[in-house]
Amino acid sequence: MNNTSHSTLRLSSALALAIALLLPGTAKASVVDLGQAGQFTLLALGGGIQDSGPTGPDANPDSVSGPVGVVSAGQKFENSGSRIYNGPIYLHTGDTFNNSAPGVPQPQSSASIDAMLAQAKSDAFSASSFASSLAATATFGTINNTTSITENAAGNYVFNITAISFSGGKALTLSAPAGSTYLLNISSGLTLSPGSILLAGGLTADNVLINYTGSSNISLSGGGNASRIYSAILAPNAHVQITPGFIAGSIIADSIQMSSGANVVPVPEVAPSSVIFGFLGLIVAVSSRRALAGRVRAVASRDSRK
Repeated sequence: MNNTSHSTLRLSSALALAIALLLPGTAKASVVDLGQAGQFTLLALGGGIQDSGPTGPDANPDSVSGPVGVVSAGQKFENSGSRIYNGPIYLHTGDTFNNSAPGVPQPQSSASIDAMLAQAKSDAFSASSFASSLAATATFGTINNTTSITENAAGNYVFNITAISFSGGKALTLSAPAGSTYLLNISSGLTLSPGSILLAGGLTADNVLINYTGSSNISLSGGGNASRIYSAILAPNAHVQITPGFIAGSIIADSIQMSSGANVVPVPEVAPSSVIFGFLGLIVAVSSRRALAGRVRAVASRDSRK
């Protein structure tokens, strides 16, 4: 095959992968561009992922739906019980995979995957820093009682919050018309034992991002997934502990621990045709991080067959 044919084949494959990555269910939407990190439902940036227990009351039908990644070398992915992941699972080369759950697929590792995970980590920290720099619509201290934050006009809103600390089923309700976005920059603490962050009006989970800049643990607890969050969680310096709880979104954190039936269900991104066509132009220019994700996944698939 000549060089022109090789180039055409590579370009055609890249275009196909780009379209696939933009179809519903292949990526999560976010208020802030999460870059490569936005491809993951669970992503541990510095530590590992530990999960145990039953499938969970909100399994649909999986305990965790979507790609999972452990970025750093020398870490562990541990899973036990009747947990079900629909994968794929990407581990840094040399990471330990300890699994006794029959519903968890075998992980994939390679030099190409290491590079993809490193890019995801860089993108996560960049996204958190950018989110923190945005001007606040309003500022709150510690929220420890049932509260509503309501905006009556469609728009993009940023709220700086010192901490959220709930017990006894208290809730923070975020409400805005359809098409709005909410960014919560939380600096010191997020504890639900149990408690919830809920949505109202036309606000949807794909248009909400919690950017947690603290280093103390994020903690959700309460039987039957009584603690619930409808948002992506970006916490690059913190450990997230869900024992149990329900997340409609994704978790990008330093490390992640789940037990007792915790469930994480991603919010799909639906890309309009105009976005797809614009994206194809970026593929031709070889400048899209999502295209890189597609290429790395293709390499991972080949590596797994060797």
